[in-house]
Amino acid sequence: MQYNEVYIHKCYENELGYRNGIPKKAGRFIFISKQVANFFPYLSKIELNDNVLINIVDMNNNIVSCNYVYHNSKTATNNQRETRDEYRLYIPSEIDTNRDLFKPNDIITFTKHKIEDEIYFKMNLFQFSNFDDNYRYLNSLLEQAKTGSKDINHLLVDLNLVDFLKVELKLDNQEKIIPSETIDKMLENQKHLFEDLEERTKKDNIVPSDETGLIKSNNFRDIVLFAYMGKCAITGKSIHYQTLSNLEAAHVMPQSHNGPDAVPNGIALSRDLHWAFDKGFFTICFSDNKYLVCVHENVKDNEIMKEIDGLEIFKPSDLRFALHKNALAYHQKHIFGTFKQIRAKI
Repeated sequence: MQYNEVYIHKCYENELGYRNGIPKKAGRFIFISKQVANFFPYLSKIELNDNVLINIVDMNNNIVSCNYVYHNSKTATNNQRETRDEYRLYIPSEIDTNRDLFKPNDIITFTKHKIEDEIYFKMNLFQFSNFDDNYRYLNSLLEQAKTGSKDINHLLVDLNLVDFLKVELKLDNQEKIIPSETIDKMLENQKHLFEDLEERTKKDNIVPSDETGLIKSNNFRDIVLFAYMGKCAITGKSIHYQTLSNLEAAHVMPQSHNGPDAVPNGIALSRDLHWAFDKGFFTICFSDNKYLVCVHENVKDNEIMKEIDGLEIFKPSDLRFALHKNALAYHQKHIFGTFKQIRAKI
């Protein structure tokens, strides 16, 4: 399914890393105006540097995970000296290999698509040209949207106005590319999330009515399974056939308790072990630089629990993904041994 809106973005020097007309002098990103930010997933004003990975389908039809970040220190902190208040979409080298794909005055468009339970943003590039009819037409839409002398670089339009962007997106079960740049920036923006988890439960957990929840849920699942190399952290195994899998991404501090959708709060588990972990049948303890399965006394006679009790779990591919000690402490205090359905903490 293709959504009815199209985002039109005209590139300018600053966001493309140009300084004094010279390229490659700074990082490259796409600045997303607040007026059109609702085209992309909702990001919180009070969660510092709230961010999500979104699926960009590039011009070669590759699916690339890209960081979409709300740099919001102005609204998310009490420091009056903080002034950042902007949305950015970061384009990794997997799309822009030589950092020269996009030039000033080029026009990028994004169309939004839903295939099964995934949201994709199809990127198209129209390079600056007075002889390209599609470029001239898109530029005319931007010109018509001006209300004064200031140029307009961002515009949402109805898909029917740009028929040439109507497309049936076919991805043929392609593997999603998760660039190292994307991971680095994601982790950089999530470092603060584990500072005070008890206080975090008191914050309002806003659930937008759009597709943001679906995107963030898929985002968390994909990164956690990637971190554990597609295997259960306890058994080291999984059952796969095409797109089917018994592997799931479990939150350590539950999502219903406002647990962060960050990899150090996630662990890849087979479906049955995920169920048992959420009900508090076992927890994960950190001891002597090892992460060990600790089964609750009340269920140690269970055959499956006996098999896993005391096992060292498999570590993630990147040690920065390792389970956070504060998340584990939260699970041990609030979930371990409860033997009931997780509900919101009041």
